[in-house]
Amino acid sequence: MMNNANGVVLLILACGLAGCGSGSSSSSARPLTPLSPSASVPGGSPTVSSISGFVSDSGFRPLGGARVEVLDGPQAGASAIADASGQVTLSGTFDSATRFRASSDGHVSAIQTWNCSVGAINCPTNARPWLGFYLAVLASPVNIAGNYTLTFTADDACVGLPDDMRTRTYAATITPGALFSPNSPPGTAFHLTVSGAPFLGTLNGFDIGVAGDYVDFFLDGGHDPPVVEQLAANTYLAFSGNAAASVGTPPASTISAPLEGWIDYCVMPSAMGSGYNCGTSDRTGDPIPGAALTRAHCESSSHRLILTRR
Repeated sequence: MMNNANGVVLLILACGLAGCGSGSSSSSARPLTPLSPSASVPGGSPTVSSISGFVSDSGFRPLGGARVEVLDGPQAGASAIADASGQVTLSGTFDSATRFRASSDGHVSAIQTWNCSVGAINCPTNARPWLGFYLAVLASPVNIAGNYTLTFTADDACVGLPDDMRTRTYAATITPGALFSPNSPPGTAFHLTVSGAPFLGTLNGFDIGVAGDYVDFFLDGGHDPPVVEQLAANTYLAFSGNAAASVGTPPASTISAPLEGWIDYCVMPSAMGSGYNCGTSDRTGDPIPGAALTRAHCESSSHRLILTRR
């Protein structure tokens, strides 16, 4: 499992505080996009008695010690301090119009309301309310938009992966904007889309966060795989994890970073649907005996992600 300092915040990004799947290669859910509380919610403006969330910088690094303050309503003036992993909890009565402000030394403060996770029909009854702050650093974010070649390289210590699966190269395009959050500061959120090979369903890209010249490549944080190449009718290669690097200003033409996560080579008896599951339990994530014909799963902090500008 991921053990870097970003792990907790990245897991929250992947799960949207609404509950995760079963873990490595269990399902293909993208990072859950929060539903803006300004959207219509059946039953009128909901109220909640507790809100959890996180504070990170725009490169997904947790901001332990950040202060989150309530600006409106009966709890106005109340505040809480984020723990070392960036997590924070506030208790009291909050409705969907309640605003919160997050601040941390060396970062630009942000104000927002709370969110409901995707799929909520009667929020908050069927989903957890949450706060997700991404604070900009004082330095301007580098612009990494453009066309690249993306290479994944497996850790030499991995066993079981076929030799021709240990290094895979794709065309990649990075564009401004992220799929999982409406709250990223301007110029700090990007999305990478891969091409040049068949991919499973919509599993052909991932989000990127930028803080100054620090760039974080969020491949669902080692939870589900956002990139799955379909090698043949029933054969797949999946990537999940997290990679980060300081890229310089302007950004270097080649960016190389360790990828902490997993690579999965999977042969199934029949084709998957649009979601990825290499014969594992949706509840536990453990392999189901006989469900996959072949599964080579390699988890490591020493895989590598390389981007070269074209």
